[in-house]
Amino acid sequence: MTKPLSTTFSYKINHWSKDGWARVEYRHETLGSLVKQVFIPLNHSEEEQRGAIVMQFPWQSFHARYLDTLAREASPAPAALEGQFTHRIDRPMEDPVGLPLETHKV
Repeated sequence: MTKPLSTTFSYKINHWSKDGWARVEYRHETLGSLVKQVFIPLNHSEEEQRGAIVMQFPWQSFHARYLDTLAREASPAPAALEGQFTHRIDRPMEDPVGLPLETHKV
């Protein structure tokens, strides 16, 4: 990753019922969003309700997305997508780059 991954997440309550169950969308600027059904104690203070939402944060799912992102960035890729070389058509047994046909471990 070119810049450090943000540690800031946000949430939005999409729908809730009188019994305290709600569909909450957790969002991250790079990792996307996830919707999870959570319980919010509606008869508690605003701070305690926010705490309940944060405590039920689906960190495992976001962590899995983060690991997928790292794996994609670390996967092998060609060093150069284009290149140029010479080859003597009149001498097909020579190595294309003019090196000996034998290879040695370094």
